[in-house]
Amino acid sequence: MDAVVPRPLMMFPPHVGDDMGDIWLDFGDDPAPSNRDRLIYLTMREVAIVGPASFNTGGVCDTLGISYPMVNYYFGNRDGLIAEAGHATYMRYVTKLWAAVEAAPRTPIDRLRAWMQAHLRLNVEIRGWGAVLNYPRFSSSIEEILNERFGEDHRRHFELNMARLGRLILDMWEETVTDFPYDVHDFPREEFLQVEALLEITATISWATLGVAVWRSGRHTPSKGITELEQFGEHFIDAHTENMIRLVIESRPA
Repeated sequence: MDAVVPRPLMMFPPHVGDDMGDIWLDFGDDPAPSNRDRLIYLTMREVAIVGPASFNTGGVCDTLGISYPMVNYYFGNRDGLIAEAGHATYMRYVTKLWAAVEAAPRTPIDRLRAWMQAHLRLNVEIRGWGAVLNYPRFSSSIEEILNERFGEDHRRHFELNMARLGRLILDMWEETVTDFPYDVHDFPREEFLQVEALLEITATISWATLGVAVWRSGRHTPSKGITELEQFGEHFIDAHTENMIRLVIESRPA
């Protein structure tokens, strides 16, 4: 888990120096994006660090040299900015997750392991977004805007992510490697829904890895300070990943 992660696989690569140009190219092809896009990009990074409750639009505006009223002009209000940045963060997360798979050795087990490890790492990198993406009822006004403006696209990215995981599991069962050239508009949704065993194990792996990711990214308050967890926590996580891989193998239909 401590291996150096290539910059293209990071959610938010570290920024060094005063030149902001390197940040913009991490988010897209334009080294000089619009002020609207810059507000979204920096909000994605800032909320990941401090969470939505402590996020201050003024700090982002000051960094960019943008007047405060522009937040309302572009997004309606603070929650509108957070909602749009949250959607952009989730889409980026889905993209980075699959990029980690494609960067892995081209074997079924390495690709599935890469998905699980990237799922854990990326959730740590976006940990501040957990209140919006994993516990939306505690950010209800943001959730309402997100669903109203981006709900359908948000759900399709989730389904694409699950379809990709399903394909990785099928590859484990079939002992092959299959390219997955689909996007949110054309992935074979019905094909996956027809295999009950695949649906069950995909849900199991997704929930099991998310649980560990939430624990690690938030460092679960009740378990803080427990010596054994401090000493062996990373080992337990690695063992959990391998246990999930064995479960996938054992779940193969007869």
